[in-house]
Amino acid sequence: MANFHGEHLSVAKALYQLEYYLDQLDAPFDIYQLYASAYKEQRGSQYDERWLYCLDDNPDVENCLDEPFTLQTIVDTLLRTGHEPIVRALMRSFRREQIAISQLYLIGATPRRRG
Repeated sequence: MANFHGEHLSVAKALYQLEYYLDQLDAPFDIYQLYASAYKEQRGSQYDERWLYCLDDNPDVENCLDEPFTLQTIVDTLLRTGHEPIVRALMRSFRREQIAISQLYLIGATPRRRG
Protein backbone atom coordinates (compact mmCIF):
# COMPACT_ATOMS: atom_id res chain seq x y z
CA MET A 1 0.00 0.00 0.00
CA ALA A 2 1.29 3.46 -0.87
CA ASN A 3 1.97 5.55 2.20
CA PHE A 4 1.47 9.28 1.61
CA HIS A 5 2.02 12.01 4.22
CA GLY A 6 1.81 15.81 4.33
CA GLU A 7 2.16 17.50 0.96
CA HIS A 8 2.54 14.14 -0.78
CA LEU A 9 -0.89 13.19 0.58
CA SER A 10 -2.32 16.53 -0.63
CA VAL A 11 -0.93 15.91 -4.14
CA ALA A 12 -2.16 12.31 -4.14
CA LYS A 13 -5.66 13.45 -3.16
CA ALA A 14 -5.67 16.25 -5.73
CA LEU A 15 -4.67 13.87 -8.52
CA TYR A 16 -7.22 11.26 -7.41
CA GLN A 17 -9.93 13.95 -7.38
CA LEU A 18 -8.74 15.18 -10.78
CA GLU A 19 -8.99 11.66 -12.20
CA TYR A 20 -12.58 11.47 -10.92
CA TYR A 21 -13.32 14.91 -12.40
CA LEU A 22 -11.90 13.91 -15.79
CA ASP A 23 -13.89 10.66 -15.70
CA GLN A 24 -17.09 12.64 -15.11
CA LEU A 25 -16.25 14.86 -18.10
CA ASP A 26 -15.53 11.75 -20.15
CA ALA A 27 -12.26 13.49 -21.07
CA PRO A 28 -10.12 11.71 -23.66
CA PHE A 29 -7.07 12.01 -21.36
CA ASP A 30 -6.29 11.04 -17.78
CA ILE A 31 -3.88 11.92 -14.97
CA TYR A 32 -1.32 9.43 -16.25
CA GLN A 33 -1.12 11.24 -19.60
CA LEU A 34 -1.04 14.64 -17.89
CA TYR A 35 1.74 13.52 -15.56
CA ALA A 36 3.76 12.15 -18.48
CA SER A 37 3.20 15.34 -20.47
CA ALA A 38 4.33 17.40 -17.48
CA TYR A 39 7.38 15.43 -16.39
CA LYS A 40 8.55 12.67 -18.73
CA GLU A 41 10.83 14.78 -20.91
CA GLN A 42 12.00 16.97 -18.02
CA ARG A 43 12.95 14.05 -15.76
CA GLY A 44 14.30 11.74 -18.45
CA SER A 45 15.59 8.48 -16.99
CA GLN A 46 14.46 9.62 -13.51
CA TYR A 47 10.81 9.73 -14.63
CA ASP A 48 8.58 7.32 -12.72
CA GLU A 49 4.78 7.42 -12.67
CA ARG A 50 4.26 4.08 -10.94
CA TRP A 51 3.17 5.78 -7.71
CA LEU A 52 0.06 7.06 -9.51
CA TYR A 53 -1.18 3.49 -9.87
CA CYS A 54 -1.21 3.14 -6.07
CA LEU A 55 -3.42 6.12 -5.29
CA ASP A 56 -6.53 4.10 -4.51
CA ASP A 57 -4.53 1.66 -2.36
CA ASN A 58 -4.46 4.30 0.39
CA PRO A 59 -7.75 4.79 2.28
CA ASP A 60 -6.90 8.45 2.99
CA VAL A 61 -6.63 9.07 -0.74
CA GLU A 62 -9.58 6.91 -1.75
CA ASN A 63 -11.85 8.60 0.81
CA CYS A 64 -10.96 12.08 -0.47
CA LEU A 65 -13.87 11.87 -2.90
CA ASP A 66 -16.10 12.31 0.16
CA GLU A 67 -14.44 15.69 0.81
CA PRO A 68 -15.76 18.79 -0.99
CA PHE A 69 -13.60 19.68 -4.00
CA THR A 70 -13.74 21.62 -7.23
CA LEU A 71 -11.38 21.95 -10.14
CA GLN A 72 -10.18 25.17 -8.47
CA THR A 73 -9.26 23.43 -5.21
CA ILE A 74 -7.43 20.74 -7.19
CA VAL A 75 -5.47 23.33 -9.18
CA ASP A 76 -4.73 25.37 -6.04
CA THR A 77 -3.28 22.28 -4.33
CA LEU A 78 -1.14 21.38 -7.34
CA LEU A 79 0.19 24.94 -7.61
CA ARG A 80 0.83 25.23 -3.86
CA THR A 81 2.82 21.99 -3.88
CA GLY A 82 5.00 22.88 -6.86
CA HIS A 83 3.18 20.92 -9.56
CA GLU A 84 2.59 23.77 -12.00
CA PRO A 85 3.70 21.54 -14.92
CA ILE A 86 0.65 19.31 -14.35
CA VAL A 87 -1.65 22.34 -14.30
CA ARG A 88 -0.11 23.60 -17.56
CA ALA A 89 -0.54 20.13 -19.13
CA LEU A 90 -4.17 20.12 -17.97
CA MET A 91 -4.88 23.55 -19.47
CA ARG A 92 -3.21 22.55 -22.77
CA SER A 93 -5.33 19.40 -22.88
CA PHE A 94 -8.51 21.38 -22.17
CA ARG A 95 -7.68 23.80 -24.99
CA ARG A 96 -6.74 21.02 -27.42
CA GLU A 97 -9.99 19.13 -26.70
CA GLN A 98 -12.03 22.37 -26.58
CA ILE A 99 -13.27 21.67 -23.06
CA ALA A 100 -14.65 24.82 -21.45
CA ILE A 101 -14.48 25.10 -17.67
CA SER A 102 -16.40 27.20 -15.19
CA GLN A 103 -16.92 27.06 -11.47
CA LEU A 104 -20.37 26.59 -9.99
CA TYR A 105 -20.94 26.49 -6.27
CA LEU A 106 -24.25 25.25 -4.93
CA ILE A 107 -24.78 26.08 -1.30
CA GLY A 108 -27.91 24.98 0.49
CA ALA A 109 -29.66 24.00 -2.72
CA THR A 110 -32.83 22.02 -2.30
CA PRO A 111 -34.68 20.16 -5.02
CA ARG A 112 -37.56 22.06 -6.64
CA ARG A 113 -40.89 20.36 -6.66
CA ARG A 114 -42.79 20.47 -9.87
CA GLY A 115 -46.44 20.40 -9.57
